[in-house]
Amino acid sequence: MKKIYTTLLLVSCFALGKTYAQLQPLFDQYHFNQLVFNPAYAGSKGMLETNFFLHRHSVNIDGAPASESFTVHTPLANDKIGVGVKFFHDNIGVTNTNYLGLDYAYRMHINSNLTASIGIELSIANYNVNYNKLDAFNDGDPTFTNATDSYWVPNAGIGLYLHSDNYYLGLSTVSLLGLTDDDTQNEGAPYDDYFDQANAIYGTLGTIIDISKNFAIKPDAMVKMTSGLPTQLDVNMSFILNNMFLIGGGYRTNESYSITAEYLFASDNDITKHEAGFGYSYNSMLGDDAVFLSPSHEVFFVYRFNKHNNNIKNPRFF
Repeated sequence: MKKIYTTLLLVSCFALGKTYAQLQPLFDQYHFNQLVFNPAYAGSKGMLETNFFLHRHSVNIDGAPASESFTVHTPLANDKIGVGVKFFHDNIGVTNTNYLGLDYAYRMHINSNLTASIGIELSIANYNVNYNKLDAFNDGDPTFTNATDSYWVPNAGIGLYLHSDNYYLGLSTVSLLGLTDDDTQNEGAPYDDYFDQANAIYGTLGTIIDISKNFAIKPDAMVKMTSGLPTQLDVNMSFILNNMFLIGGGYRTNESYSITAEYLFASDNDITKHEAGFGYSYNSMLGDDAVFLSPSHEVFFVYRFNKHNNNIKNPRFF
């Protein structure tokens, strides 16, 4: 039954005859690595940082979305610029997406505690559709026989990021070359027009409020505006203990909630500083859809390395 449901859903998407808009993967713990959607975030940690995210959506449905991401970014030139590389893999039913992005950020230190940056991104994505994995109602249907389509789509992005030790603000898009408001499609046009990325704009803000030496509160929010889709708002509240443990929850306006736990530990000496950590997030839909579309799971791993070659203090949980 699950396989039939997924097959019907995917066939419906391709049978509409309109442009297929590929969306950027969005992770529950996005606040931990905003390089995913904002190139201006590159270098903001003041040290080299690597992240790996793994997300499994609606695990009770065969062919449901599955996403992985790997990012690396670091400051250079005495922290005046930041560079980053990111790779995504996204699988939804019979479609596979591989995405590679290169990020550059110019960082301006307004004072010792406030930095503003502007970033640009160049990216390339490969979309692959394997129709052989679909169940054809009529055996031998040429549409589903030995049919595999693959397309390459370039794109570009831009972002702004302002951060201090206690708060951050961000505004970005990584799909400047995405779809326009005109959803008409020339039937004679090549199929790669069906695999443009949807225009999406991201706005983020967050802060850390110190209650005591060993306890802090971290509220944060993100708004995502995508052409042709309702505006999405994420609101989260987290609690930080001993600057090592984070536990919190969030609500997303697609009627879902998440519970998150993270742990960071550090090794420090006179020459180098290392930080590593991991986290887990549980997400569930609300209402009647929860029976089919829940739950979702996400894990992440982070590693940071610093040679103590700067005096920048960075929030560990931004």
